[in-house]
Amino acid sequence: MERYWELTKTLPNQENQKVVQYFLRSLKTSNRTEITIVGYRRFLEWFFGDMEESFSTLSSDRILDWLQKNRGQIKDSSYRRRLDILSSFYKFCLLDSLIERSPIKRRWFPRLPKPVPKYLDKGDIAKVRNESEKTALRNQAIVEFMLTSGCRVGEVHQLNVEDVDLENRTARVIGKGKKIRNVHFSEKCAVLLERYLEYRQKSESAPLFLTLRGEKTRLSIRGISEIIRKLGKEAGLSTSLHPHRFRHTFATELLAKGAELSFISDELGHADLETTLIYARLPNHQIISQYRKFMG
Repeated sequence: MERYWELTKTLPNQENQKVVQYFLRSLKTSNRTEITIVGYRRFLEWFFGDMEESFSTLSSDRILDWLQKNRGQIKDSSYRRRLDILSSFYKFCLLDSLIERSPIKRRWFPRLPKPVPKYLDKGDIAKVRNESEKTALRNQAIVEFMLTSGCRVGEVHQLNVEDVDLENRTARVIGKGKKIRNVHFSEKCAVLLERYLEYRQKSESAPLFLTLRGEKTRLSIRGISEIIRKLGKEAGLSTSLHPHRFRHTFATELLAKGAELSFISDELGHADLETTLIYARLPNHQIISQYRKFMG
C-alpha cells in the first residue's frame, strides 16, 4: 500500500524534514482523507523545499514573500488553501510547544464569497444515470448509492458487504472522526447492489466495491472519483463531475422537497448544523426551481 502520508522528497533542513513528517502522520492518525493529506504533503514539500532555515525561525515576512512570489495566476480560493495548510502546520507546532507563536497572520487570508453548493439538476442526473448503464454493474450501483445516500466518497470506499442491509435499504458507514451512522438508499440501488453481489464471489467481510482486476481488491477513493469523472465527461456535462456533487445533489433534493435542515444534517453526518447551513444559502427561486424539477 502506498504510504501517502510519508514525505517523498528530502528537505534541505533536517529539522523541517522531521517535523513536517510528524505533522503528516498526525493527519493520518486523525483520519483525514488521503486526498487531503496528499494535498498537504505536496504543498509542504514545495514550500519547505525552498527553505534552508528551520520552520521555527522563519519570519512572517519571509513566508509572505515566498507566498507572493509563487502565487502565479491562481484564484483566491487556491491561495487561501495554501495559507490554510501553513496555518494548520504552525498551529500543530504551537500546540506541541515547538514554537511560541505562529508566524501566519490572519490579515493575509483573502475574503472569499460564501459558496453555494454545486449540484446536478434533474436533466444532468438522468444523463449520468443513463451513461452509467452502459458500463459495469458496479459503476451503476456506485452512482445510485451516492446519489440516494449522500455519502462522502471516503465512506463509500470503506464499505464492506456486511455493512449493507438490502432488505431495509440501509448501510452502516464510518464518517469523519470514525463516527458510525446509518444511511438510506433507494429501492433501485438495492436491486443494483443485489445483482452486483450475485455476480461476484463474496464473503461478509469483503469490501463492497472491488476493482475489476481482482475479486479481493478494494476500489480506492481515486478509483471511484475517476469512474465518476469519466461518466460526467461521457454524459456531456458542462463541468467536471466529482463525487461530492452527488452529495450536494442529495442534500439539495431533500431541501427542495421540504426537508428540515436538521434532518438533512443527520443524513449527511454533519457534526454541526452550521455545516449544513451552506444549503440555506440557495436563493428561494433556486429552491422553488429545484422542487419543480424533482417533484413536478
